[in-house]
Amino acid sequence: MKPLLALLLMLFCAASGADDGSFKASCERLAAAANFTAVFEDKPVSRDDGVRMADLARFAKAGSSLNHSTLGVTRAEPAASMALAIRTLSNGDGRVCAVPSLQLKLGFSSFEVLLARELGSNPCRRRIVDDHEQEHVSVWRDHLRVSARLMPVALRQSLGQVAYFSSMGEAESVLRQRADQQLASLLNKLKEGINAAHQQIDSATSYRDAENRMRACP
Repeated sequence: MKPLLALLLMLFCAASGADDGSFKASCERLAAAANFTAVFEDKPVSRDDGVRMADLARFAKAGSSLNHSTLGVTRAEPAASMALAIRTLSNGDGRVCAVPSLQLKLGFSSFEVLLARELGSNPCRRRIVDDHEQEHVSVWRDHLRVSARLMPVALRQSLGQVAYFSSMGEAESVLRQRADQQLASLLNKLKEGINAAHQQIDSATSYRDAENRMRACP
């Protein structure tokens, strides 16, 4: 998974001349107002039913066993973009507290299913191969959809607490770096989950079942 990560940073600054207790209370209110959201933006799957088997095998990367040929491939390029807004509050002694808000979008820059031209016009064989590829399509969509629900919770837990800094510049730099690191970690876990699900679909048992079904086609 190689997500396209775009970062939009906005700074919102305020000043406070309050005492230490009031300053901390104001900073806590700042944290309470922080907002972490994510959306999944789906993309229609494009299709090509006329790709040569040799090309499909190359696209599959993992290659084919001696007992079956690559008759279908699902390819997706996931994309993630993040808008980061940092709200800060400065005290009279120069201290700064800051809390980020974050808006995340998950989706696809490309999404396609490729089937072998060697399947010909046999609807039975083509349907079996397509059913298998649709399982891969569902893996991509389901994992990104679920991640759009779970990632804001994880990001709030790791980034939603008040942090104190010596300057506005330090607050912006450190919080942006933390957001980048946390998102990269979450996306890596997402990638691992997606790969594991694809491997289950592409098990030897699954291929054997598909081959047996195809032999029964008229």
